[in-house]
Amino acid sequence: MAKSGLWVGGEAISRGSAQFLSVLKYAVVPKAAWTEPAFKSDDMGQVIGLADPLAVEIVGAMINDHLAHEFNSPPDLADNIALRKGVIDAMKAICDGDVDADYVEAAVGVPPTLGYLENLEVLWEPGAATGKGVLAEPLPYTPPDAGWVRFPSNGPWDDPMFYQMADVSLSSALGAIYPFRGECAGALQLAVLLGCHSSLGAEKTDALQASFGSAYIGVWRMPDATSGKAVFTAASRFLTQLHDVAKDYERGAVIAVPGDYIYFQNKDDYPTLAPTGGWRGENCVYMGQDALGAPHYSGMGLAWKSEFALRMFLSNAYFNDCNAEYLHDRRDGLSPNQPPVILEDPGAQVRFTARAVMRYPEAEAGPAPDIQAPTLVQVLSDAEISMRMERLGVRMKDAKGYVIEDQPLGQILNIFQIPQSVLRQPAKSAMNSPNLEATFGGWKMTFQPRVQGILHMTLDDLVDVTAYKIAPPS
Repeated sequence: MAKSGLWVGGEAISRGSAQFLSVLKYAVVPKAAWTEPAFKSDDMGQVIGLADPLAVEIVGAMINDHLAHEFNSPPDLADNIALRKGVIDAMKAICDGDVDADYVEAAVGVPPTLGYLENLEVLWEPGAATGKGVLAEPLPYTPPDAGWVRFPSNGPWDDPMFYQMADVSLSSALGAIYPFRGECAGALQLAVLLGCHSSLGAEKTDALQASFGSAYIGVWRMPDATSGKAVFTAASRFLTQLHDVAKDYERGAVIAVPGDYIYFQNKDDYPTLAPTGGWRGENCVYMGQDALGAPHYSGMGLAWKSEFALRMFLSNAYFNDCNAEYLHDRRDGLSPNQPPVILEDPGAQVRFTARAVMRYPEAEAGPAPDIQAPTLVQVLSDAEISMRMERLGVRMKDAKGYVIEDQPLGQILNIFQIPQSVLRQPAKSAMNSPNLEATFGGWKMTFQPRVQGILHMTLDDLVDVTAYKIAPPS
């Protein structure tokens, strides 16, 4: 039978007072209070009075968890609690504005950035098309304190993904993240790294670079340049025991430990119906319970939300983003050609789908993976790409893109002459999402596997492809 619950020093921990007084108090009570008479008391109530309430909640959730949380000693457990609290505080700071963070938003002129603006200034001309009025030429120099580089992009609004400069320590790079304009996966990864730095210190933070390479923000995994295999990036390594959340989980119940990662996904067809939409899901930190015992979650843009509140927000985004043409026609007084798509069962269709346990990653033997940022490639002309689309696909209802179904990934890459090095996860993806995308010239393709449960796709896997035109390179 698989282990579950909390284990310290090989011993299963229960809620009894004996183990709390002999083991757990050394993890949940701050060391500065160990000299207090109450700490030495046999009265559990007195000892808990010295403990940090969130630390006690974390330990209680571990004891009740169906997964195993194993630690060699109370100090190791205390370090994990500190890490979790650091991540929770970092996500709270991102949501509250203590960290200058927000979403990329082309409609109001907010370009992707991490640490400094690529553009000298951001200007917006009222009434201009998206992106017009922005000085898209990069600075003529790299600021001397820059720790982050943005992925190559077709324009000022695409791909809010960044990687750490190899010659800058991670602890230093984390001190220069303002302003951050990205999306929810990048915000969560920043919260993990910032939480590690604030709770465990610079030495443990910088040790990540030697074992796992430069940090990446906005992407969970990248291909190793040597082997070609997908490897998890530094922030992803903290999220262990990654697993799917059962579809029949009890709605509104505690399903994680404070500080854990959890993904709340919109209806499955959202990426197909709204390929450029920003709410395919939300990457969250489980923040703990409120005073009435209700679990709450935070991701950038959605702070301290109950499951019900998350569901209502994403359900509203589904209707608006997936019915853009329908709503446009209604606003113009026209009769839409098709009825709107709706959520038939929001309680089941908008849901938690993935969870991972927060833990400082163990160092791995050997050199760090050779992860390199993707490049922008266009071998074929846009006209040739369109011709090949016509031969393979069906024009989507909005006349802006195509759907190609049930084809091997390798065959699609070969037809459109797309190198594997261009593939990457789409922005806003869940950590366990196998979906990939490729940007080339004025096109973007997203690849979704036909078989459920795949984490890393191979060239032989059958995929459904959504391809659509984007702004041409500036």
